[in-house]
Amino acid sequence: MEELSLHILDVVQNSVRAEAKLVEITLSGDQEQDLLTLEIRDDGKGMDSETCARASDPFFTTKPGRRIGLGLALLAQAAREAEGDFQVASRPEAGTMIAASFRWSHPDCKPLGDITATLETLVTAHRGVDFVYEQREGAEIARFDSREVRRA
Repeated sequence: MEELSLHILDVVQNSVRAEAKLVEITLSGDQEQDLLTLEIRDDGKGMDSETCARASDPFFTTKPGRRIGLGLALLAQAAREAEGDFQVASRPEAGTMIAASFRWSHPDCKPLGDITATLETLVTAHRGVDFVYEQREGAEIARFDSREVRRA
């Protein structure tokens, strides 16, 4: 995947399959620290410690009928290629948190891509799920909350 927005789309599909009702996506950029951080949190079914430990293994998946699960593995690889880090934290019935960091100036740091199209796809395809997207850079914060859109 060549853009972070596509990684976001793929990872959030996992959240939806895990029956999440709320998915929070935060993208933070800090030029002084040369750091770009992506965090995705959901309130889905979560994973036990064994599943969580294998979640970024490309030859492991919980999807029936499949033998590979590339989504988290590709995001982890993208983070490491840009001198960043990747973490998964989860507990059964308590949701999951995925965090990826990237050295922002690294030539292998993926561009954001079309985050608007990604959010539009998620919101229209999964009407029973609420999505919050927050993008931060320095003191500037842009926020989208699908609950506000539905109320309007």
